[in-house]
Amino acid sequence: MIKARFSPLVFAVGVLLLAIVSIAVVIQVYDFRKDFSYLQTLKQDEVDYEVKWGQLLLEQSALTQPSRLEQAAIKDLNMHAPSQDELIIVKP
Repeated sequence: MIKARFSPLVFAVGVLLLAIVSIAVVIQVYDFRKDFSYLQTLKQDEVDYEVKWGQLLLEQSALTQPSRLEQAAIKDLNMHAPSQDELIIVKP
């Protein structure tokens, strides 16, 4: 039977390696959590932008309805539909 001898140098190197690996794991976990938090923020921004986009599409639809355009032309631009006397037909 071979008796193992205690070597302080091997022990010190082992403890040093363990400390380095432990610090590396802590740094990796911190970076992962920071990146995951940033990803969650981006996903929330995406949802917010999709909601805003839907609202803008509804607003555009409401503003471009023919009845609204006709009312704006009559009220703001003092336009009116031409009568038969005001029509001029141009033939090529």
